[in-house]
Amino acid sequence: MEAEIYVVSHKKIVLPNNDLYYPIQVGSKKERFPGFLQDDQGQNIANKNPHYCELTAQYWAWKNRQTKIQGIVHYRRFFANHFGRNKVIRSQPFDQIITNHFINQLLAKHQMILPPASRFFEHNLWAHYRFQHQLIGLSATRRVIQRDFPAYLPAFEQVMFHQRKAHMYNMLITYHQIFNNYSQWLFSILEKVEEQVDISNFSVYEQRIFGFLSEFLLNIWVKHNQIDFVEVPLILTESRNYLAEACQFAARRCKFSDNK
Repeated sequence: MEAEIYVVSHKKIVLPNNDLYYPIQVGSKKERFPGFLQDDQGQNIANKNPHYCELTAQYWAWKNRQTKIQGIVHYRRFFANHFGRNKVIRSQPFDQIITNHFINQLLAKHQMILPPASRFFEHNLWAHYRFQHQLIGLSATRRVIQRDFPAYLPAFEQVMFHQRKAHMYNMLITYHQIFNNYSQWLFSILEKVEEQVDISNFSVYEQRIFGFLSEFLLNIWVKHNQIDFVEVPLILTESRNYLAEACQFAARRCKFSDNK
């Protein structure tokens, strides 16, 4: 089936030599990268990229493309072409990223492809968010769901208060209609949260609030709609600095430990 996987990037990168992948440039446009789609053309929210992160690419794809299968990956994070564990592959990583054939095999049996769920230290996802970010954003999200999407409130409660695992990174591959339905719901919620939360005094990192919130909202939407998903490991093209990540985690936990 016809498919498009959008590779979200804010910088010029080496790309897979594969017609399945469509690079889309987000963020600053001081230089436009040759061969890249642009998230500020057509219907778009490109100006919100500092707050919405890769979601400006998802919004663009939702509003401007109609392919049967659509997906979102990142410039340094791709789905693998096999099952197993996440791998860091810096030499010829694109030899192992997901192909159209594997996508069709998986989506013949499932509705959505997601990364392996991440398990967190805290006792539930609400606590994890509380110790990592400004809780005001998540609290506002719950109020919006309770008021405007009440059918989703049980899924919100289940995911946020009774789970320690979640599919992160805002990565997925699915059928166009599912991509459309999820995007419509997601951006409706985030728009309403945006009206309620003043982020002008947030740090630059915390101003990425809507990208953070969406990682959890995907899990809530999947839970409520009983989406049949399959987890596929990731191919990472850059090594992770675990020591730096641990220090950042500890610093954020200390900063937000008094959130209510």
